[in-house]
Amino acid sequence: MLRIGEFSRLSHVTVKALRHYGEMGLLKPTWIDRFTGYRYYSLQQLPRLNRILALKELGFSLEEIAGVIQKDLSPEALAAMLDQKRTELFARLDAEQARLARVEARLRMMALEGGVPAYDVVVKHLPEQVVLSIRETVPTIEALPGRCAALRAELADWMTAHGVHEAGPWFTVNENEEFTEQNVQVEVAVVLHPEAARRARKTSGKIRLEHQPELPAVASVIHPGDQADLLQAYTALFAWVENNGYRITGACREVCLDDPSAEGGCRLTEVQCPIERVPSPPFYSIAQVRAKGAKMEPKIVTLPAMMIVGMRYYGKNEHQEIAAMWSTFNPRIPEIKHIDPTAAYGVCIMVEGAPEGEFEYIAGFPVRQIDELPSGMVVRQIPAGKYAVFPHRGSLAKMGETYQSIYQQWLPQYGLQPAGNLDFEYYGEDFKDFSEDSILYIYVLIKDA
Repeated sequence: MLRIGEFSRLSHVTVKALRHYGEMGLLKPTWIDRFTGYRYYSLQQLPRLNRILALKELGFSLEEIAGVIQKDLSPEALAAMLDQKRTELFARLDAEQARLARVEARLRMMALEGGVPAYDVVVKHLPEQVVLSIRETVPTIEALPGRCAALRAELADWMTAHGVHEAGPWFTVNENEEFTEQNVQVEVAVVLHPEAARRARKTSGKIRLEHQPELPAVASVIHPGDQADLLQAYTALFAWVENNGYRITGACREVCLDDPSAEGGCRLTEVQCPIERVPSPPFYSIAQVRAKGAKMEPKIVTLPAMMIVGMRYYGKNEHQEIAAMWSTFNPRIPEIKHIDPTAAYGVCIMVEGAPEGEFEYIAGFPVRQIDELPSGMVVRQIPAGKYAVFPHRGSLAKMGETYQSIYQQWLPQYGLQPAGNLDFEYYGEDFKDFSEDSILYIYVLIKDA
């Protein structure tokens, strides 16, 4: 699972736009962490986002796009629609060429229909390097390729004037934390030999000499071809990082492995992203789980539909309102008729159209039938289906870490996808009021493979 900022960088869509798409029902987060309010997205949402963006680039309004998306057109029908609009784009002015290139890249991503592009990802070590760099804030994303070429030429002219020669490849770094279409902060740099660096010590203006620290682990992919298709390389790299228990820790480099000044720009690019291992979750590591054989977690179970009766909370739980509600609810449990007292349930539901970070939580018990509801209580149905079951051990304060491990590490590493907007907590005989040896179980509704 990717945080909204990471999904923004990967998809080249601003956080503001992603939030707007969510409010319109075009692309909702896979999960919102009710403890932190963070929004999380899945790589499997990229095909839908690519369709939205391709249609938007081709002049469709968001309302029109909603209608097209809801019709769930086949890839062939959608491609035919896009091809018709693409023909119109070719007749426009040269200023539209950059927009057309982005549309082409989205179409190629759409052809994958949720698959991950075929790239070999390797982990490498980067030693400390001395680089000569130049930075600029470029007004628009369309102007970025031209400005990068101009900055590279300016840096090369400076090196020629000062008798300094490169000792490694040229690279660019997009220093924005999220994708942005305006005021893009970019760095163009080249690796120098230490001896050349000594001669280049007297830099001036926006040209700078930097000693970049060693990077112990960098995930790397090689992309041959157009720069417009770099999104495929990033998609493969981000998928590998997520599926192998890593996370990206800084800005990614785009290293040109051929002549960056050649006509058509760089045709062989290495994408390098610094990474580190995701901390082990508060339960077993993946290796420990696999070593347990029959005790392998997470456990997958199939449940029938259940009716839960209990008290309802709605909000962000910013002041531990849920814990207070349980204290109010517990003395009222005898009021519930036809109850199954085996275990209590805490059902969390992401409500359609709710403001960001707000959710519904039901503290309750399953019932066999409903004659009447106790005053102030509600009924909710847990849908039938397959659920992945995860243990949470210990204190309430660590519950948020368990949820983050489930959605960010365990589900992706096991190839499991949440199937809806619901998960629930199961408080059975192993639950001991959040003591050190207390265990509750978190059930997440998942899609069939």
